[in-house]
Amino acid sequence: MELRHLRYFVTIAEEQSFRRAATRLHVSQSPLSRQMKDLEEEMGVELFAPEGRGIKLTAAGKSFAERARSILASVDAAVDEARGIAEGRLGTVVIGFETGTTFMGLFLSLVAAFRRRTPRLGLQLVPMSSLEQWTALRQGTIAFGYGAYAPEDDALGHLEMSRDRLGLLLSPEHRLARLKKIRLRDLEGERVLLQPRQLYPRLHADIITAARAQGVTLHVTAEVLDLEALMALVAIGDAVTFLSEKFWELASQASLLWRPVEDLHIDLSEVVTWRAEDDGAPVVRALIETAREVSPLLRHAADRARSPRATRRKRNER
Repeated sequence: MELRHLRYFVTIAEEQSFRRAATRLHVSQSPLSRQMKDLEEEMGVELFAPEGRGIKLTAAGKSFAERARSILASVDAAVDEARGIAEGRLGTVVIGFETGTTFMGLFLSLVAAFRRRTPRLGLQLVPMSSLEQWTALRQGTIAFGYGAYAPEDDALGHLEMSRDRLGLLLSPEHRLARLKKIRLRDLEGERVLLQPRQLYPRLHADIITAARAQGVTLHVTAEVLDLEALMALVAIGDAVTFLSEKFWELASQASLLWRPVEDLHIDLSEVVTWRAEDDGAPVVRALIETAREVSPLLRHAADRARSPRATRRKRNER
């Protein structure tokens, strides 16, 4: 018994006529009648009984028709689901994101726009550092990453969404808050908190290198993973820390100050990352297109790329 036999049988049951069913199915009546006869012999029951110029279903035929419709509906649903997953319309996509990007950066805009683009697709958001995201992407446990650093790996593709200056976060009561300008040498001897070196090796290296270039050795007293805990320790005046300028509004709400450091020239980015081999995958392609839509940085780059072409086109028209 094949699926086409069930489809043929259900159509005959609905039409109550082999002739009308054959017309609807675009097949000859004789082969259709023969296949239904074979089906009855395979099942060992009579499914049809003659009635006037047409046919009617026997009791066994009525019961089988109900089950056959249910089976065909399930098969159609399974096919639609499989196609939806293959086309990126269904399933669940796992996105790794950097702690702190949720409300301060473009991450929420990206996720919201992606949700509008793919309303039937499930989303699972997993907090992890950029380093953890790269590992998860290579292992295939996430489809997309949203972090603070671009990977140096040809196996991973990336786009820079935004860029902000790194500055100092401190309590209004801290002695440095009274300075008109803060320089790295002003941090000499101050307690400094950083996020874990193991998860943010590049940020650690950049900060330490910048300080040493000014003859300053930073006194890093602790590494704190949780952003709320980090800000709480800064708020009570226990130490200072480095965060990007996008945290200015959040800092002010928590009665903290964000101040630029005159001789610290480090920018922190928001970067979307994916496996390069997945460039053509519908889900990843949709995420990349969404990223280009919501990022002012990427839109500006696209506008600049189009501008010379438009200028050349106008010249050619002249």
